[in-house]
Amino acid sequence: MANTPISSSEVAWRNGIQFLERRSYKESIALLRQAIDLERTEGTKNPRMKFVSYLGLALTLSQGRSDEGLKLCEQAVKREFFDPDLYCNLGIVYLRHRMKSPAFEAFQKGLNLKPGHRRILEELEKYDHRTEPVFAFLPRGHALNRLAGRLRFRLRSLFDGAAPENN
Repeated sequence: MANTPISSSEVAWRNGIQFLERRSYKESIALLRQAIDLERTEGTKNPRMKFVSYLGLALTLSQGRSDEGLKLCEQAVKREFFDPDLYCNLGIVYLRHRMKSPAFEAFQKGLNLKPGHRRILEELEKYDHRTEPVFAFLPRGHALNRLAGRLRFRLRSLFDGAAPENN
């Protein structure tokens, strides 16, 4: 069985992902844009949504927040709603835009498609450090729980910082 040759666009995309993983965002963005451009020259009418999604992710990670990156990730998920990687990228981008609820919704959709998705689980592990609400009989989002939760957080921060170290 002969191996099918990898297209130039795929090579550029893979290289872009490697730079993204190394946090070399400028190089990653250039290669991901190149991958999309190469696809057009190879005769593809629309770019692969994974290329678009990862470009959106790279733009967002390089700038902290990127409206263009957000739009690209949302576009990718709308067109290819069956790819958990795209939901993972969208979730990360939402978190960078401080949109927690849509982020966790995106992560959940990705996990519904592929339970045990490594990157999604890693992202959830980073951000899911919420404690129980102060008043369990009230919803988490209730104003009293939010206020008491902020107060509890500040008090813990204050006392944790003042606690002597045990060496």
